[in-house]
Amino acid sequence: MNHLKFIAGYTKGYKRNLLIVIIATLFYVSIVLVNPILLQFVVDNVFNQQAVNGGSAQVIASLLGGVEYVSNNLWIIAVAIVSLNALSGIALFIRGQANGRYTETFTRRLRNHLYDHLQTLPYAYHVRAKTGDLIQRCTSDVDTINRFLSNQVREFIYAIFMVVISLTIMFNINVKMTFISMIVFPIIFFFGYAFFKKMQEVFRESDEAEADLSDTFKESLDAVRVVKAFNRERFELEKFTKKNEVYRDKTKHLIWLLGMYWGISDMLCFLQILTVLIASIFEVRSGAMTIGNAVVFVTYISTVLWPIRNVGRILSDMGKVTVAIDRLNEILEVVPEELDAGDTPEIKGSIRFENVSFIYDDGTDKVLDDISFDIKAGETVAIMGPTGSGKSSLVHLLTRIYDASEGKIYFDDHDLKTIAPRHVREHVGIVLQEPYLFSKTIFDNIKLATPRADERDVYDAARIASIHDVIEGFDQGYETAVGEKGVTLSGGQKQRVAIARTVINKQPIVIFDDSLSALDAETDASIRKALKENQEATTLIITHRINSAQNADKIVVINKGKIEQIGTHETLINEEGLYQKIANIQHNTNGGANDGQ
Repeated sequence: MNHLKFIAGYTKGYKRNLLIVIIATLFYVSIVLVNPILLQFVVDNVFNQQAVNGGSAQVIASLLGGVEYVSNNLWIIAVAIVSLNALSGIALFIRGQANGRYTETFTRRLRNHLYDHLQTLPYAYHVRAKTGDLIQRCTSDVDTINRFLSNQVREFIYAIFMVVISLTIMFNINVKMTFISMIVFPIIFFFGYAFFKKMQEVFRESDEAEADLSDTFKESLDAVRVVKAFNRERFELEKFTKKNEVYRDKTKHLIWLLGMYWGISDMLCFLQILTVLIASIFEVRSGAMTIGNAVVFVTYISTVLWPIRNVGRILSDMGKVTVAIDRLNEILEVVPEELDAGDTPEIKGSIRFENVSFIYDDGTDKVLDDISFDIKAGETVAIMGPTGSGKSSLVHLLTRIYDASEGKIYFDDHDLKTIAPRHVREHVGIVLQEPYLFSKTIFDNIKLATPRADERDVYDAARIASIHDVIEGFDQGYETAVGEKGVTLSGGQKQRVAIARTVINKQPIVIFDDSLSALDAETDASIRKALKENQEATTLIITHRINSAQNADKIVVINKGKIEQIGTHETLINEEGLYQKIANIQHNTNGGANDGQ
């Protein structure tokens, strides 16, 4: 029932198309079943000159002008058969149109809902989820449901009408022969049901193996530079081959089971047709049936058996569908992030941490422990510390990707947890350490989050990011197409385009999450100077470089999740501690350059 509700939820307003499918199918089945009755009339009443004793023969005779008239004008039978087939073609066309509208509307709505839902899921979910698996669910699983609705549902409706109407006609002709014709019906049905139950888990295992294969393939493509740099091609091939073999084995087992079902069901169907044919011969010889009746029975049983046989396939495909729906529900049942839940106060840029501690959902140790410090609006603050000290976790809290486990963070005296996440992210710009550029032009990438920005805004942002002159040097300037992930640009160029994309928004708080590390010292200094001169935003620079931090109004040194030092460059460089140690290391590494003064 839950699976039906799932499908019904995406077809609101289009259920009348399903009704059209049902009516068109009924009309088509009726025409198909009229043809054998027409042949019965021709054989028994026209050729064998048997008396018309009412029923369907009487109706056909009256419609075609009588038996004698038909005997003298056999072309009428040909015209009638052609006309019936033409009508059946029209019925199939109408059914196909309605079925297409119904199923494609369902698919479009489901895909849109899935995409929208994935966009609103918490960051923590995406960290744990496998991208290849999500892609496989949103494509292959959706296509599985689509194929079922577009093919199997209408076949099921066809099977029901075909069985009910044909059996009704057959019972009116000869009850004994009808029961003989039905011998294999329950065998095929229960065989199909048992097969359906068996196949559910097999389909799930095959789908999961395919998802694992897709994830391995995607991961290898994403890391192609690393793979080549470390000569890992053979290792990646072996890993992919193992995953592929698992998928092959599970799918081969699936195909073997399907082959067993089709082979056994085919044998049962042909045996039933042979049984009806032999029984019809005996019935005709005994005078209990006419030759025309025998034609009807053999034709009907040949027509009816295959839809009943296909019920097994429909049931097996239903197994695929239930698995696909369950897998999609695993995504849809994840509670989305409430982006608009909360206040929307004016944010000017002051930030205050009060005894803030943070533990990740899957962790036990505090990555931030009792953090307290203030940032005034418009200040530039550098957050320094070794790798794993908690710097990036601090950024996650400021953008409400995660919320603090203990303590409070305030934006202009407003508790950050009470502010809507969307509002927070509209006012907090962030430049990540590994920028992602879309397959668009440089101009479109810079104005990505600000569609209304004009050419001057884009140029100003590029100048602040020290990338304007570089872009102008390209053959197509700002219209230069950026490849997937920005691969047509160098690492430093991508970083500067990402910086321009952030500063164009003119947000009151801007965070550089170790995003200046890909730049040389001169460009780094140029960007920081331009930001100071052109932006009034509160700026947080997450860095491990003294060069990037030394001109900040305040420097916060974090180590193992705790604040070790707070001060300016001048005070901290002369104070024994981690900052001085980092400065000395970088000073020596740079060959005696005065990196710290």
